[in-house]
Amino acid sequence: MKMKGQSAMEYLMTYGWAIIIIVIVAAALYALGVFNPATYSAAKASGFPNMGIPKTGSWVLRSDGSFQLALSNNIPARINITAIDVDLTGIAGDQCSGESIVGGSFPYTVPIGGSFTLNASCSGVSAGSAYTASIEITYTNLDTGITGIKERGTVMGTVS
Repeated sequence: MKMKGQSAMEYLMTYGWAIIIIVIVAAALYALGVFNPATYSAAKASGFPNMGIPKTGSWVLRSDGSFQLALSNNIPARINITAIDVDLTGIAGDQCSGESIVGGSFPYTVPIGGSFTLNASCSGVSAGSAYTASIEITYTNLDTGITGIKERGTVMGTVS
């Protein structure tokens, strides 16, 4: 007479060990950040049709909330920057304020080919979080006299 209890116990032991191994592998992958989307969010930029897309590495959002972006004036004219607006998505709070230009104040004149760095202070950021920053720069073309021109673009990355 065959014992059914022993057969069932062998079945449970075999599959039990397999399930334990799967759980351990899943926990190790989670600890390595494989399931965190921020691990895969590469830094990239788009937009800025007149000034040109900034190069990767020319912007940073730090865990203390400070945001910086370096841009160049690729417009064939001198410009006068009158306002900057930075909005974050992907971050709880989405509060950016204090937009300014390093070493200057509004209106800030940028010559043809000149560079400038904008600053903003954002709240609700934490290291390792993925974010998208939408930037809007309002300027005046000093050579043509056209005012209220808006330059828009986005940069994406991970909070450092």
